Amino acid sequence: MQETQTWTVTVGTNATTSQKAIEAANQYPGVFACVGYHPNSFTSSYEDPDEPRDTDPYSVQVLTSIATSSSRIVALGETGLDYYRMDEGLNVEEGKRRQASAFLDHIQVGQKLDLPIVIHCREAFDDLIRMLAEEKAKGAEIRGVIHCFTGSWELAQKLLDLGLYLSFTGIVTFKPRASDDPEQHIHRVIERMPLDRMMIETDAPWLAPEPYRGKRNEPSYVIHVAEQIAKLRNTSVDEICQATTQNAIRFFRLDRFVE
Repeated sequence: MQETQTWTVTVGTNATTSQKAIEAANQYPGVFACVGYHPNSFTSSYEDPDEPRDTDPYSVQVLTSIATSSSRIVALGETGLDYYRMDEGLNVEEGKRRQASAFLDHIQVGQKLDLPIVIHCREAFDDLIRMLAEEKAKGAEIRGVIHCFTGSWELAQKLLDLGLYLSFTGIVTFKPRASDDPEQHIHRVIERMPLDRMMIETDAPWLAPEPYRGKRNEPSYVIHVAEQIAKLRNTSVDEICQATTQNAIRFFRLDRFVE
């Protein structure tokens, strides 16, 4: 990472992996931690061998304790809603309730600790937008980024209107399919959205960009995301790198770590 001048915000998906993120952030100067519970933690029994499950149950008290355990923690998440992966036999409405309750916990703890939230959303944007709008109507000042955004310009506008950032991965380097509607493609969002609300990411070890598609991803590959965005916006790679880096510094308040 030092050779490529790449920083990493490593993301927790539960208490166990959040602690691993903190350990990495405490050990390496270019690494920072984002801690929290992925929505699948509440509705899916699937277990990735690289992401061990917790032995203790979730609680907002545990979330708060984790979030206050290191000065290297720069955000909460991934949090959000995911209606795609729910265990067979689970009552869908109960699953949605569990995810929504934990998402609200993350928003409220973020408010108390002045931490932004990294948001995961899959097949649940209507409910996500409604919940965020309701919290903002109550006076919440939510600093949030939609991680791995792949939606339409119409959806992007709704999220941008809520003050959110959008973050893009190696998916933007994939060639559109012949069946894709060009006006609904993620490339239209990249062309049209304000540059000061854009971030880029890898989502390593997944979603490796071209020319590494199908292989294990790593943070240094984020340059390929920047190159594709520069091409789509008809600007220089340097402009995209500088803008998205400054956006990340502002969003995560990394200036306290960066000289």
